[in-house]
Amino acid sequence: MAIFPDESELLSLFECEPTLFDNNSNDMQFYYNTAKYQFSNGEEDFIVTISPSYGEVKIQVTYRESRRFLSLLELKRVSKFEITADQKEHSSVLLTVLNEDSQQMIEIDFKPYFKLIFKEHF
Repeated sequence: MAIFPDESELLSLFECEPTLFDNNSNDMQFYYNTAKYQFSNGEEDFIVTISPSYGEVKIQVTYRESRRFLSLLELKRVSKFEITADQKEHSSVLLTVLNEDSQQMIEIDFKPYFKLIFKEHF
């Protein structure tokens, strides 16, 4: 079972309400839904799509001024999604993907600017 922050922690981190894939089912738990967050840090625009029960995370980044595409990260087996900083001027997460013979760790800063660090450990 993948470990993800709860809905209120993600609301605080991304500072916006998500668009839910299945918003017709009021009793559906957030963990079993797909949520899409659209937000900006002033320099870059982000679209973060999360499906906790499937361990899926997709992060698209576009430079705001020119609308130039900067990055796409699409992960299908995230075992842990940790919020490492959630402050007004700095927000970041750490994603962990466990494979049979390795562990991948992806550090992502959303504020003040986008930064992605990918590390693999055997």
